[in-house]
Amino acid sequence: ALALLESQTLIQRNGEFYEYLTDEEQDVEAEIKNTEIDTDAVRSELEKLVFEGVIRARKIRWDESGQDYSFTRKLDDTQLGREYELAINVITSFNDHRDAFEKHKTDTVYSDELRVVMPESERLIRDLMLYKKTEKYISHETRATQQDAVKRILAEKAGQNGERYNQLRTLVSSLMGKAFYFVKGVEIELAGDDGQTKVQRAFVELAKQTYPHLKMLRGKHYQEGEISTILTQGEQGLLDDETVLPEGQQEMFAHIQSNHRGGIRTTVKSILEKFERKPYGWSYAAVLCTLAHLCARGKIEVRESTNLLDDSELTRALTNSNVQGNLILDPQVEFTPGQV
Repeated sequence: ALALLESQTLIQRNGEFYEYLTDEEQDVEAEIKNTEIDTDAVRSELEKLVFEGVIRARKIRWDESGQDYSFTRKLDDTQLGREYELAINVITSFNDHRDAFEKHKTDTVYSDELRVVMPESERLIRDLMLYKKTEKYISHETRATQQDAVKRILAEKAGQNGERYNQLRTLVSSLMGKAFYFVKGVEIELAGDDGQTKVQRAFVELAKQTYPHLKMLRGKHYQEGEISTILTQGEQGLLDDETVLPEGQQEMFAHIQSNHRGGIRTTVKSILEKFERKPYGWSYAAVLCTLAHLCARGKIEVRESTNLLDDSELTRALTNSNVQGNLILDPQVEFTPGQV
């Protein structure tokens, strides 16, 4: 009965309360409901509520590896902004397939995305549409009207709309806390009701499955500032004398050797592109530090064009993104004791 009276613009809902409308207020309310709004404006507002209101972060940290991962933002299968290797796709009540859970599960089998399916909510659709309509109507009419009575009504509507937005934030946060989370064709069971925490934990699960070779780093957290120290220790002979290279260094050295045997030129830029992506997912600092270890152990030599770089030049060159494409990596020629 209340919904019917509200649809006929005889009363209005303000949060959890319903209020009578005067004749003038009924006229304004009717005009608001008849206001045309752009679907892109509604999507943009919903994007803010989800990604800025609940998820908040632009990167999510995997504490175990100490690495931060950027992600593509998707809302109802539509990409928003820049694309990254990993993605978070939030399915809302505006999506035609919102309750097709088997479809969402299947869609994630071969994709590198976390799919978050929010419970269906008519209130989300209704209040978000009304929020945008009221916002547009008020911004237009405030400039046009001269009547004090109408100005008062518009001011009240603006205040109510601000409260409506706060309630929308609370609603979206609650829906994200109750959402279904899918990674690689499996529903991730997560305890608690906090949407932000659930998204972060489910995203880490996605990173684990997308980057299985991250384990090669043995859980070490690398910093870019370590490059100079590694090269200096190598020059002074202070590195641990390991007869067998650690797994991460072995993997990178084998890749450089393979390219060399195949006549393929390996650059620092190409090494970064390979090891920052799946199945590795190493951070920028981890790739350069691993490369610095290989240089310090005399396993590879680095040339800028045709000039062989020494340790003092290496630190500058490795971290300079403008020259990384010109830094050529070659395995150091090794001689057997018999050849010597």
